[in-house]
Amino acid sequence: MSDCTDCEDFTDRKSLSDSVLHLLQECWLLAWSVVPTGRMLRRRVASLGGPRLVVLPGLLATDAAMRPMRLGLNHAGYRAYRWGLGRNLGASADLFERLDRRLDQVQRRDPRPIILLGWSFGGLIAREYAKVAPHRVRAVITLGSPFSGDLSTTMLARVYEWVAGHRVDAPPIECTLPQKPPVPTAAIWSRCDGVIPAAAARGGVDEADYRIEVSCAHLAFPSDRATLAAVIEAIARCCPEAAVPLVERQAGFAGGLSAQGLPA
Repeated sequence: MSDCTDCEDFTDRKSLSDSVLHLLQECWLLAWSVVPTGRMLRRRVASLGGPRLVVLPGLLATDAAMRPMRLGLNHAGYRAYRWGLGRNLGASADLFERLDRRLDQVQRRDPRPIILLGWSFGGLIAREYAKVAPHRVRAVITLGSPFSGDLSTTMLARVYEWVAGHRVDAPPIECTLPQKPPVPTAAIWSRCDGVIPAAAARGGVDEADYRIEVSCAHLAFPSDRATLAAVIEAIARCCPEAAVPLVERQAGFAGGLSAQGLPA
């Protein structure tokens, strides 16, 4: 009995130490992601012709959390818009209707389909919306979004259920998370993610068209330089017509895209 108890105590201590290590890793990588860089790459594009994206925040986050990513994309020549629905509190029965109204605003002058870029739970919303309104979506790009496997086993599940008020596997909208949307889809994932398992955010070959690995913490996705480069790479893969020439220039943008960070 003593040996068994000792084993359980060791397992508990190991589990706690792993959690602490994940937390420390998240903090370190988050701090590293916002270190200013002296160089940035800018994409030259017509003022009204830049490819458009709507950027969706993660669970409990607002548009403010995605501001570094929007700034980086705008600086690179894209037109990145807020999702405009306030704090992301999970799925609701009217979620897609509200997102429809937001896209009506973005597409008022230009009805062409747009790219949806979602962080964490925001990426799940983007994928599911693209399934019900594929005519409005050009492509979906996810950042550390757990669309593959059993979502209820992730650290995010308990938080989600507390915030949304329903079980993670029983949302008020119809969805099949692993099923790929009928539009080009890219999954950006990280082995360093301390919140979402890498396999859940990477997905299988039949769950995403492209899978791009970066090295950043889960909380750092919106501000990480390499992630910004990966998003631009994902846009070029999913939407070849949206790729535009690069112009190198000096910049002091915190969390910006470094010359070394851009994929070849």
